Amino acid sequence: MYNPKITEPKWQRFWEEHDTFRTLSPSEAGNKPKKYVLSMFPYPSGEGLHVGHAKVYSATDAYARYSKTRGYNVLHPMGWDAFGLPAENYAIKTGTHPAITTAKNVANYTRQMKSIGLSYDWSREVNTTDVDYIKQTQWIFLQLFERGLAYEQDLPINYCPSCKTGLANEEVVGDNKCDRCGTTVERRKIRQWVLKITEYAERLLADIDTLDWPESIKEMQRNWIGKSEGVEFSMKKVGDNSKELAVYTTRIDTVYGMTYVVLAADHKDVANWITPECREKCEKYIADSKAKSDLERTNEGKEKTGEFTGSYVINPFNGEQIPVWIGDYVLGSYGTGAVMAVPAHDERDFEFAKKMGLKIRQSITTIHYVPEGKEIGWVYDYENLKKLEIVCTQDGVLIDSAEFTGLSSAEARIKLAEKAESEGFGKKKTNYKLRDWLFSRQRYWGEPIPLIHLETEDMKKLPHISSISEATDSHLAYILKRDEVAGECAKGTLCHGKVRELVIGGKVVSKIYDGLYGKIICDYKLPLELPEVQNYEPAGDGNSPLALVPNFVNVQLASNLSGKRETNTMPQWAGSCWYYLRFMDPRFPDAPASREMIDYWGQVDKYVGGAEHAVLHLLYARFWHKVLFDIGVVSFKEPFQDLIGVGLILGPDGGKMSKSKGNVINPDDVVKEYGADTLRMYELFISDFRDAAPWDTDAIVGVRRFLERSQAIFEIPKFAADDMKAMKLMHKTIKKVGENIEAFKFNTAISALMILLNEGIPKDSENTLEWKENFAIMLHPFAPHLAEELYQMLGKTTSVFEATWPEYQEFMLVDDEVTIAIQVNGKLRGTHVFLNGVSQEEVAARVMEDPEINKWLDGLTIVREIFVPNKLYGIVAK
Repeated sequence: MYNPKITEPKWQRFWEEHDTFRTLSPSEAGNKPKKYVLSMFPYPSGEGLHVGHAKVYSATDAYARYSKTRGYNVLHPMGWDAFGLPAENYAIKTGTHPAITTAKNVANYTRQMKSIGLSYDWSREVNTTDVDYIKQTQWIFLQLFERGLAYEQDLPINYCPSCKTGLANEEVVGDNKCDRCGTTVERRKIRQWVLKITEYAERLLADIDTLDWPESIKEMQRNWIGKSEGVEFSMKKVGDNSKELAVYTTRIDTVYGMTYVVLAADHKDVANWITPECREKCEKYIADSKAKSDLERTNEGKEKTGEFTGSYVINPFNGEQIPVWIGDYVLGSYGTGAVMAVPAHDERDFEFAKKMGLKIRQSITTIHYVPEGKEIGWVYDYENLKKLEIVCTQDGVLIDSAEFTGLSSAEARIKLAEKAESEGFGKKKTNYKLRDWLFSRQRYWGEPIPLIHLETEDMKKLPHISSISEATDSHLAYILKRDEVAGECAKGTLCHGKVRELVIGGKVVSKIYDGLYGKIICDYKLPLELPEVQNYEPAGDGNSPLALVPNFVNVQLASNLSGKRETNTMPQWAGSCWYYLRFMDPRFPDAPASREMIDYWGQVDKYVGGAEHAVLHLLYARFWHKVLFDIGVVSFKEPFQDLIGVGLILGPDGGKMSKSKGNVINPDDVVKEYGADTLRMYELFISDFRDAAPWDTDAIVGVRRFLERSQAIFEIPKFAADDMKAMKLMHKTIKKVGENIEAFKFNTAISALMILLNEGIPKDSENTLEWKENFAIMLHPFAPHLAEELYQMLGKTTSVFEATWPEYQEFMLVDDEVTIAIQVNGKLRGTHVFLNGVSQEEVAARVMEDPEINKWLDGLTIVREIFVPNKLYGIVAK
């Protein structure tokens, strides 16, 4: 009798006692190929696992178990992305250290994962808050910093007044809300650490095509990176030829339709374009605009606003004077921070022009746009042209565009770019929407940034520097001679990227870099751990709680030289950017992992997680990985080769699960009532893995009954069915289940097992034992506890986890009998069963004897026969 309350704990103890899921070392694995299977590791929240987690983990577990039976050495680990705001917010409310809360939550998650039978190698467990892990995260940051890929900057940022910290653009969602707490995001100017992800924009874009990812996620990354090729050109200010305004456009073919220019409110030179009579209104408008986030300013549904600067520029293509406006739909961080506005051919420009009563001039037409072979013919009807009420954003033919009139848009883009370059007022240029990654946070619960700041005056106190070694990185090519260091440092003229080594007592202590307010030293005494604090709450003034801990902040570098530690911390994304490497070699002390293990395990073969991470974790991890590739830590260019998306588990009402709706399903409750195998199998059965599905209690009962019947069949000695038919179905099932697991189509794999149980049971013969063994092995990826029990019932003394996936025989896939559809004039009129391979003549002879078919031929003459072997016999009659 099926009793999961007894058998499931029994097999969980067995696995733990026998270390069943231990990953083999390369030497132990021998010639076995490797398979790295990974689900995105969770943040251990106080709520524990939900059924969405269980779906993802059950899927990777099924695939990992299957891969093991196919002869792979499988790495299937689990760990914790444990830095984050929830634990810190709880600490603020209760005074409980986040580490205590995190440890408690991790213990609960571990219990839940073990209770559903996940085959993780727990000896490889990692936690982003462990000091050994922090050490490596900090080391990677220093590599970024030393290569000029991490810099500090005073800049207006997205700021959450509730979380009291800065947010990256990717963390502002919906209607300008914080993705963590839903609070409306503000704009504040705060000193921040920024990672130069834009340096890798082209490589991040190009290598997307090498990945086996869902096309939708690849397209999301392409759009976020936002590569565009266009022309940047300058326009002289009317009345002051020495003053120029640069604009960037991807539609230079519309330049003769430009009727105004728009500056971003945060354009670096906006103040110099405002005339005295317009200054008051413009300055107020600029202040209001800067308080809004980029998302809020560029929202397509938002009504356009702006102010006229009072200035004009000259369009260099036609000499026309163009008014200069300020508008908040233009961003200072993209392109040049100024756009040429062509309201006839751009939606946003059109809305702005209509609101402000500005001129709208058409310069592209698609009317009578007639391709004629390789020529482009066009006719423009001036008399019948109505007032433009809609925007024409497509390519077409140029009109009213001087010597370029009549050219196609594609031809004009080439010719106009050539004109700008030949006359010296413009050039072709590639731009990206991707912005550098706002990295630092003004919070406590994150990795400390291992940098020490020195005031410029303190540099005069530097101890004697006895040697300067030559830098090996191209970013650090400029090295000062020993006798130049003190003077140059005191003057404070060195730009970021120039480096010199600080040698104290004949030993290289660190390198010295230029910072925003002074000099910076890398602190390689890692790990740099978080200090104890009295108050976990951010001050809200741009400083984290670490700034209030003197023993942490103040550092004595030498007898007469002191510095101050960086007090911002890293974001929760830092640890998840490289965790897949740590699983390969989790106790290696000197690097993220040993090169031997990195080379052996290579890319993650199957990576499973949600699409919500498309432009956050997945993009950040690719960036860090490419840096690690450049410095020789890894030998492959991309971290995750094959990404599998997952559909949500919805509430029984079809809505997204949430506490407020009261429709949350706790996996602990399901395991208690139905068993872990039922939970696992149900979640993989209710829909395609990639599709969302509502929770259905009736369906979960059906899965439980299937498992009960599976055990009952093993307890019955005699079966009543045809042996050959049963064994043929078994071989078809072996093929189908294996192929479907490979494709993450678990629902159809499970369906095949259900059909096999219902229709393919052999008699009590020599085939019975083979059938039962094959069934237990195929059941094992989905219901491992029951599979172990069934395997043991067959007299096996080893775990089914060590079994080999059964092989199917091709000849057993061929049916002895086939059902052929009979059609008359394209309509199905019946079916007949024949022996496999039956000839057309044999089919026709039987059909002609069938009165049910013949009645549809009464009075007609057969003019043609259609025969598809083993599938279709059709008659065309008139």
